[in-house]
Amino acid sequence: MPKFFLIFSWVLLSSIVTKAQKRLFFSSFSPETWEIYLSKDEGKSFFPLTDQPALDYDAKISPDEKWVVFTSERSGVPQLYVLPIDGGAEARRLVQSDSFQDQVAFSPDGNQIAFVASHEGNADIYLLDFFPDSTQHIAHAKNLTNHPGGDFRPSFSPDGRYLAFSSDRGHAIQPHPVFPFAMFRIGDLYRLDLEQDELIRLTEEAYWDGSPIWSEDGEKIYFYSARKNNQPAVFKMNHDGTDVQQVSDSGHLGISPSLVSSAKIAYTTLDEPADRIHNLTLDLETGALDTLYRGELDLFNLHGTKSGLWVAHGAKTAREVESNLGGFAGNLIGAGFPRIFDQDSMNLELIAVRRGFVAPPDPTGPYLVYEYLDLNDPVNSFFEASTPWFWPALGLLLLGIFMVFRGIFLGIHNRKKVKIWKFLLASLVLLVTLILVLGIFVNFFFIDLPSFDHLLPVALIVAVILGILASWAYFKKSTLQKQQSLRSKLFGFLFIGFAPMSVLMGYLGIFGANLFQVQADLIRVNYQTLETEKIHVFEPNYGVHPAFSTVIDLKYLADGSGLSFTTGIFRGEKNSKGTIWQYDFEQKTQSKLTDSDWNNGFGDLSLSKETFVYRSDREGNNDIYVQENGKILNLTSSPNRENFPVISPDGNKIVFVGDQNGKDVGKGIKTMDLYLIQREGEGWSAPEQLTFMQSQTGHPHFSPDGEWIIYTTEEYGINDEQPLSQSFMFSPQPYGEIVALRLRDRKKVKLTHNKWEEGAPLWVRGLED
Repeated sequence: MPKFFLIFSWVLLSSIVTKAQKRLFFSSFSPETWEIYLSKDEGKSFFPLTDQPALDYDAKISPDEKWVVFTSERSGVPQLYVLPIDGGAEARRLVQSDSFQDQVAFSPDGNQIAFVASHEGNADIYLLDFFPDSTQHIAHAKNLTNHPGGDFRPSFSPDGRYLAFSSDRGHAIQPHPVFPFAMFRIGDLYRLDLEQDELIRLTEEAYWDGSPIWSEDGEKIYFYSARKNNQPAVFKMNHDGTDVQQVSDSGHLGISPSLVSSAKIAYTTLDEPADRIHNLTLDLETGALDTLYRGELDLFNLHGTKSGLWVAHGAKTAREVESNLGGFAGNLIGAGFPRIFDQDSMNLELIAVRRGFVAPPDPTGPYLVYEYLDLNDPVNSFFEASTPWFWPALGLLLLGIFMVFRGIFLGIHNRKKVKIWKFLLASLVLLVTLILVLGIFVNFFFIDLPSFDHLLPVALIVAVILGILASWAYFKKSTLQKQQSLRSKLFGFLFIGFAPMSVLMGYLGIFGANLFQVQADLIRVNYQTLETEKIHVFEPNYGVHPAFSTVIDLKYLADGSGLSFTTGIFRGEKNSKGTIWQYDFEQKTQSKLTDSDWNNGFGDLSLSKETFVYRSDREGNNDIYVQENGKILNLTSSPNRENFPVISPDGNKIVFVGDQNGKDVGKGIKTMDLYLIQREGEGWSAPEQLTFMQSQTGHPHFSPDGEWIIYTTEEYGINDEQPLSQSFMFSPQPYGEIVALRLRDRKKVKLTHNKWEEGAPLWVRGLED
């Protein structure tokens, strides 16, 4: 989106925005922009049907080819809209409701639509008569699935009797295989008999099966499945779930199948090297692949008709922009934002920030800040980050490499006395042994001893022992000692004995934090004008390995005078290190709020800066600590996992998340709930549980007046198939809504409701306050 258009949008909205008393920012894993596109030449070219700041997606053409029904977020929530296919009128809302609507499907006669909605609590599939000229209330829709699990992507059989769909109802929620703190869901296919109201399960796999479509004769169902190598590909089966066969190659992604004819299907794939979305057609008889569309758009979820009409949603490939360096490709602010939330006695300006963690807002102005590590010039970054210790270590490594090759040279030189293959074999065995020892050392000691000060003596001891053992073996066992000159023996000794120490020391020399430090920049952006500037370079945390120096939990102090942040690993385990820092804007100084000897993280200061709360494992467990008047107090002291503590501006209330009463979902992971601790006289109360959802909850934050808590939660489930929301943008979980909880009466208000991962909310005062 052009920069001038964004600036114009902010100016246009200013009269509305100034009415908002507070601003609420959150991270959003949403696409940069999506519009609806139509093709009238069998998919060769597409032109836009919509042009909106908000996202438009998941369109379908009516059987009579007069209408396009699609989902739009222009009202703030995904809802169904209808548009004449000739573009002769404005899009209008099809269903009246304040809740989520998406994934429409037409009955074969065009008289009804099935779609996903969540007004009854979670994603169910509803049936409604199709009247394109009127807006019907959601109460007129019939709930076809009515299950606590999520139901998605309905598809009518050609005779209109059956409805196929996907659902996650058949599998327990489990930890993500890579990010165990995130929840992971699996979906299967089901078939509902609309006449008999009978439901049968068609598939049961350990990976997601989704987006079913029917063959022209209704005998087959095409769908995508990740059952092979966890890579979604297109499959087919009989309509009763038997005779499952793979159709597309597992060598590339295959999702969102669409029927072209009785002998051809289309589906969406990802060209990873080019970072482009492509749409392929597959001849079911010959297996021949072809590209449906060769233009500049990335198009998703294509739907075609027999006459050659195609509809899809998408946009040009998003690229990194100056205002969002290191974030998701494209604009910093999400499509359709800012939005005004004015209900339930709340008046908020909502702003989605398209980064993995929200770029924290300045409470005193229209600014966001984020950290950015520039790796575009690795040579310069490499030398700039080197410390004085780096060069001796590099010399040590090069000397060790020289000795290795010198030993091999001597073996070749003395090949008449000793068969060369024996010497080369011995050299190879030694080098493999060194690699294995190094690998064991790194994996079993390196992670548990991230401090370079601890690594150095351990490395020296291991290297010296290896050198002594190898030297002893050389002088006692090698036949070379009887045949070589003293000079050869010396080089052989250096080859055998010095190589282990030099390789280990060289490795630590390059990767040790005291020898090599990577420094991230602190970037500030005016989110209204998109002007960007670098305001600070994060100081290296000497003594701690760079892998444990990642900047996380960056946020403004309540008065806007500076920042607090953590360097360490997100959700660090025992023995990993974390440090909480403070940056002062006026003094331009960076100072420690905690030491670096423990896993300290996620700190928060009261408005007066006299009370400081944070998470630490200094007593063996992940507990919540408060620090004031020079004293440190453990508030929880329990074996449970606790994290994300925040303190109210007045310093009298603390909220955090804990798994004390969470649901065990496997792999040692339990779901987390919110807990409240309040000041009582000279002390603090016991933790009081605020939420009871047995679903993942995190990242609480106080409102500026301390009366509300906002947080992210997955208690409402997901609203679309997980592989579809992750195919264009990786996200550890496909869900997460922002919710506000009023502390005095526990009233909950859902602030966002869509199918994108949203989290880490921050609530600050309005620009006019």
